[in-house]
Amino acid sequence: MLKLRTWTFRGTTAAEASLVLLAATVVVPVFLFVGASWLTYNDVREQAEERMARTLDLLYVNVATTFETGYLVAANVAEIVDDFSNEAIRTNEQRLHDRLRRLVEPLRQIQNVFVIDEQGAPLVSARNFPLPTGLIAADRSYFIAHRDRAERRHISEPMRGRVNDGYFFQYSERRETPDGRFNGVVAVSISPRYFVERFAEAADTNLFTAALVKSDGEVLARYPAETETHRLASDSGFMKAIAASPESGAYATPASSFDGLRRIVMYRKLADLPLYVVHGYGEETVTRTWLRRMASHLVFGLPATIALFILALVASRRAIRQDEALEQLRTEQIRRATAEESLRQSQKMTAVGQLTAGIAHDFNNLLTGIGGAIEMVGRRVPQPTPDVTRFLDLARTGVSRAASLTQRMLAFARQQPLQIEAIDANRIVSGMSELLRRTIGEKIKIETVLAGGLWRAKADVAQLESAILNLAINARDAMPEGGTLTIETANSHLDDAYAAANAEVVPGQYVMIAVSDTGTGMPPETVARAFEPFFTTKERGQGTGLGLSMSFGYVKQVGGHLKIYSEVGRGTTVKIYLPREMGEAAAEVELQPLAPETGTGTVVLVVEDDPIVREFALAACRELGCVVYQAADGEEALRVLAAHDDIQLLFTDVGLPGGMNGRQIAGLATERRPSLKVLFTTGYTANAIVHHGVLDAGVNFIGKPFSVSALAAKMKSMGL
Repeated sequence: MLKLRTWTFRGTTAAEASLVLLAATVVVPVFLFVGASWLTYNDVREQAEERMARTLDLLYVNVATTFETGYLVAANVAEIVDDFSNEAIRTNEQRLHDRLRRLVEPLRQIQNVFVIDEQGAPLVSARNFPLPTGLIAADRSYFIAHRDRAERRHISEPMRGRVNDGYFFQYSERRETPDGRFNGVVAVSISPRYFVERFAEAADTNLFTAALVKSDGEVLARYPAETETHRLASDSGFMKAIAASPESGAYATPASSFDGLRRIVMYRKLADLPLYVVHGYGEETVTRTWLRRMASHLVFGLPATIALFILALVASRRAIRQDEALEQLRTEQIRRATAEESLRQSQKMTAVGQLTAGIAHDFNNLLTGIGGAIEMVGRRVPQPTPDVTRFLDLARTGVSRAASLTQRMLAFARQQPLQIEAIDANRIVSGMSELLRRTIGEKIKIETVLAGGLWRAKADVAQLESAILNLAINARDAMPEGGTLTIETANSHLDDAYAAANAEVVPGQYVMIAVSDTGTGMPPETVARAFEPFFTTKERGQGTGLGLSMSFGYVKQVGGHLKIYSEVGRGTTVKIYLPREMGEAAAEVELQPLAPETGTGTVVLVVEDDPIVREFALAACRELGCVVYQAADGEEALRVLAAHDDIQLLFTDVGLPGGMNGRQIAGLATERRPSLKVLFTTGYTANAIVHHGVLDAGVNFIGKPFSVSALAAKMKSMGL
């Protein structure tokens, strides 16, 4: 039988101390567990709210972009019919219908467009011709709002069409006569299904919800989709929240009227419209995550508490000291385990980052040399034997597979579902340019340079239009004082040399879409981070940093390439390379590279700061039978020119380090030697270069990347 010796400790007997100790072994762990539970729950909830905020940013951008398209469509329709009276519109219904149909045909979100007279009678439609007789819209709420309340813009409730069966809501604008009298309405019918599809793409759990709600509680679109329209009650959580914070905010629902589940809800108001983008996240998801974390703590904490309780019961006299020692030991163990885990994680991430960067860097250098050597061997064997051809093909396959491996190491994955089809980039750019002219502003001039004989490309039309719109908006923001926005298309071939310098690129034929501006430009450090998600140089609330990263992910997913060329104070060019669609095109005849003309002996000075590009340019010139000198900057180039008066051609990059660009080098060189011919190269497109004022029209220019045959053709056209 265990005997407890009575002893005093600050006036407390051993028995009393044992009871206190036994109670403490239960109460203290429970208290700690409750405190940890509270802290963990708050941490899990904060993480969920951060994810929700990022998702809401994405949903807001998609919705805002759609309504910007609606603004543009309404503005274009108003411009088309501005010179017509209502009677003239009715007389020219077929011709105007054709123009409206072409305007909205590529826009999946636009269900129809109507021009309505002051009596509520539709005059012309984008989707229907001829319009049914007796059709009247005077009883529609949007028409009444424009006629009776003189509203400039209006968003209607969801309604069922009288011409085409199906639900839609109207974005409408008031038409007025020159003296300000009501003259009718321009109504753009927008499909709620389009928003439901966009919301579905962002859904990450089955408890995800998203909605587009008017300020009066009318639900225009919701995911998961409803079969009927719905209006929120005036005492609902949403209506109370927007009354307290009209622009943006968050609230928790006790039980949703849709499915009875509790949710955390965030919302944000669209600028200039009584519309809110609403995103809900299931409270049950937060609770499950919190319970999983606490269960892992309980697995370790419960056995420790029981052991401590038994130990206190057996050794009551040493309970206080043992409890203190165990508590200190436990705290120290947790601290050391946390420190060790943090150190291991840091070392692992550092090692992985160094290993990945080192391997990718070495692979790119090795593949540049190997790929270039293979190409040069193939050129120098005019009639290879079957074995030589087979081994060269094996080597090229190995280089291609190694380049693909490097690409996978460096690229981040994009999993968005796409509807890839063969598209005409010229048609897409033409349609977008018409819409962009009214949204970019009068201070910015838009120019389109469309290539003749443009190949068909592989792309998702909606995503491509979104990418072009994002680039145009970025260009507009970079030109606050006005400027020129150039959108250009061209056929392009990215050869092995370019692929070796850009590991993620697969050599082949591409359709290029270049968006250039004459804005402020970006420094190299900003260009390096431009594609990172949530990275933005704009002020908080003016941009999410998702535009370029979404464009980058989309282009990568379709197998394309995206490249930025920018100079501070000069402007920016963003090139989108889309894979060529070969399915409907005739097989191309592979052109053999031009063989060097024996004995031409053209003497060329290559000026290029990038070692890889410079080495390829040197090899290409030698392949054409040239005598080649090289320089990495302007000062070195001038020294070489002074030392060798036999140089016939200056082949220089436009942008160079050291305070002297290619144009300045050419000016000094031709001033000293007027007979010297100059060939410029740069990453900008030729049209963008001329618009930026970097080079004068009519100069000799070849864009990067270039091939040996293209360089040979250019030199031949220069008389070399």
